[in-house]
Amino acid sequence: MATNFPTSLDTATEQPSPLSSTEMDDAGFLHDEVHTNASGALIALETKLGLTDSNASSGAILVGTGASTTAWTTTPSINITGNASGTAATVTGAAQTAITSVGTLSALAVTGAVTAGSMVAPLAFNAQTGTTYTFVAADAGKMVTSSNGSAQTFTVPPNSSVAFDVGTQIIVQNIGSANCTLAQGSGVTIQSKDSAKEIDGQYSAATLIKTATDVWSLIGSLA
Repeated sequence: MATNFPTSLDTATEQPSPLSSTEMDDAGFLHDEVHTNASGALIALETKLGLTDSNASSGAILVGTGASTTAWTTTPSINITGNASGTAATVTGAAQTAITSVGTLSALAVTGAVTAGSMVAPLAFNAQTGTTYTFVAADAGKMVTSSNGSAQTFTVPPNSSVAFDVGTQIIVQNIGSANCTLAQGSGVTIQSKDSAKEIDGQYSAATLIKTATDVWSLIGSLA
């Protein structure tokens, strides 16, 4: 006697569906047929899930393979498709190591348009009080503040040292009494109006935007 699985789950009714008056030797309800039916359902479920007698690797999750089976993996590719006010928003992640462990995303590419609502993330800060500082990878998307009684110099490192993604933005605000100047690391070009690279006074700010491998635009209050 076949089970409903995999075309439908065997949850609505028992397979088979005995009545209170059904005997185990009634046609279609023989003891061996009931066991065969249950065994068949388990085999079908194992086949559908792609389960084996091997334990999954630490940190692995079960994902669909696209071939009516599943498999354990520690590096899944995630594709999420949603809809916001009629505009499709698709999120895909598999650029480098999509997920190195459960709960950790190392690369996430977002394509499509989000027209309803907004994506909100608080701005992170990196307060620098020394007279010199070189930007690090963790500064991407942050506001780096300069605070010192003497002039400060913030250096943009070459791509060979810190490979910021093109499009990376770093906000720099001078909150100290002396001005901060943006310096070009080896091979780096900072493009700004009149080639100005000094932030113009206390509480003034400027934004660095990476436009090419070793090219940055500097936009803001400059002297």
